[in-house]
Amino acid sequence: MAVLSDAQRDAGWTIAKLGDITTKIGSGSTPRGGKSSYVDEGPMVIRSQNVLDNELDLSDVAHVPEELTAKLKSVLVQKGDTLLNITGSGNTTIGRSALVNEDLGEAYVNQHVCIIRPNKSLVNEIFLQKSIFAFKDELLGLSYGSTRDALTKGIIESFEIPLPPLKEQERIAGILGSLDDKIEANTRLIQTLDSLGEAATRMYLKSVQKTQKLNDIAHIVMGQSPKGETLNTEGSGVLFFQGKKDFGFRYPTPRTYTTAATRMAEPLDILFSVRAPIGALNRSVEACCVGRGLAAIRSSCGQENTLFYTLKTNPNLWEKFEGEGTIFSAINKKGLSELDIPFSETAISNGVEDFLTSVEQEIFSLEQENLQLAETRDALIKRLIG
Repeated sequence: MAVLSDAQRDAGWTIAKLGDITTKIGSGSTPRGGKSSYVDEGPMVIRSQNVLDNELDLSDVAHVPEELTAKLKSVLVQKGDTLLNITGSGNTTIGRSALVNEDLGEAYVNQHVCIIRPNKSLVNEIFLQKSIFAFKDELLGLSYGSTRDALTKGIIESFEIPLPPLKEQERIAGILGSLDDKIEANTRLIQTLDSLGEAATRMYLKSVQKTQKLNDIAHIVMGQSPKGETLNTEGSGVLFFQGKKDFGFRYPTPRTYTTAATRMAEPLDILFSVRAPIGALNRSVEACCVGRGLAAIRSSCGQENTLFYTLKTNPNLWEKFEGEGTIFSAINKKGLSELDIPFSETAISNGVEDFLTSVEQEIFSLEQENLQLAETRDALIKRLIG
């Protein structure tokens, strides 16, 4: 239960239930057919993996045919909505919330995501989302489930947050929103730099006439998961990444550590997803343990960044392995080692590697700045609201 300080009471703060300051609280459903109904283009269906803490990541958003959205019309996402993950296992996704800060067109949510739409005469949209984030632990304490935690509509509607006068909400939202705006501007620049790197690589590869087996130009470490009892989230040991679920735009998100590392990646190694989706890529920031869903790839010819962008721009290289696993797509060490990679010794002499290195260094700097900005913002949320 939310509690006000004497200073907050004196400043006119009250305690409000989410159900009393919103116009909509509700989740969607998965279109009939589940994953098999997804298509490359069409209306978006936002899933729990798209809703991160204070960030909406639509890089792998699902799309469905227009005719399958009939049952989703009531959960059409609007600008200003807060999206909240309401299911999850082990608190990995449940409770994450993000603000929809732009018009997404025709976009819906599935049954794992709840729309919380503010009554703007009572609550500022940014203040609402940041309040839900500030009291995430308290909200998670109300979740229940035998095998999967869940937040019901009733739990969300009755959840209480401290609510200052609207003018004070707008002041707080302005401070926090300016940090979000800077993070978003950096993110757009990162995406632009990434596109420049891809364009330069495609142009360079037009002149490359030969291929090499990946094993001949790189060192490959296939991941191996450590025992479960060695894993922790307290920072004991070394970072551990299991698979694509840990990936960010360029670098994985630190969440899990192990005290008994098995297979290790070195700083700036290419992290390659060897299970569906095959070929998803990230880079390691520091030495880390890689699980069975990943392989660490390290250039042995001084072309670390050229190799990364070559893999990034040529997903057709491993198309033949899609569907080869007994349950899902996978590629083993033999298959990965024998991939035919477009390769030329000229990437260093003609400046391609240097250019891509400068692109990656700038992306790294911007990513680090975003981490610092996010830490500052999250600390301010706790200070100003919590």
